[in-house]
Amino acid sequence: MKQYQINPLGDQALEISFVNRIDPAVNLRIHQISRLILNAHIPAIYTVIPAYRTLTVLFDGVNAVATDLIPVLDSIVSRAFHNKPAPTKTWLIPVLYGGQYGPDLSGLAKFAHTDEAGAIKLHTSRDYLIYFLGFLPGFAYMASVTDRIAMPRLAKPRLKIAARSIGIAGKQTGFYPITSPGGWQIIGRTPVTLYHPEHPKSFYAAGDKVRFFAIDHDEYERIRQADRQGQYHVKVVNNDGND
Repeated sequence: MKQYQINPLGDQALEISFVNRIDPAVNLRIHQISRLILNAHIPAIYTVIPAYRTLTVLFDGVNAVATDLIPVLDSIVSRAFHNKPAPTKTWLIPVLYGGQYGPDLSGLAKFAHTDEAGAIKLHTSRDYLIYFLGFLPGFAYMASVTDRIAMPRLAKPRLKIAARSIGIAGKQTGFYPITSPGGWQIIGRTPVTLYHPEHPKSFYAAGDKVRFFAIDHDEYERIRQADRQGQYHVKVVNNDGND
């Protein structure tokens, strides 16, 4: 039995779908398949859109039909299962938790039956896979936080959440690259700029991982100033463990 399905999604797209759950192994496989499809340079295919458990493939509906592309994609997906997913990068993101930058941290601590320091420790205790980017330019959907801090979204979303805010929504965590409305529980803010309009491509990508670490106010201001001057570079750990 196949571990995936390929079905038409309208007349100009196909959806490759996997098991209906948030699973890092499935998502890493999706990004591997994405690269294989793009590297195949199939003339009719425009682009691919990865999500948690699906990969949408957009194609030229004028010059191609789904029935022609399904066997081609099926061959690529089958081949992917015979190869290991590519190694990942882990980005080290500094965060000032609580206070004016993390108004929901105290509520999160109560939800977890701990204090704020305990909630911070729980959030920084693991690496998070970036499953996909969406909603806003560079908004990274990451998972999974431990169940103790998997707090639901706000009942009433805020009209304005500051850029660089760090949030939690159920099992997901993520950051807001730009100021926008939002309903996630805001627990801190990073001093690192996450989105540059003049250079819109994020330094991180779907399939990478993020490791948050706590900093104090003085360190936040030092990094923020260096970041504004282009002198701060986010540290990255490669799969071999080296910076």
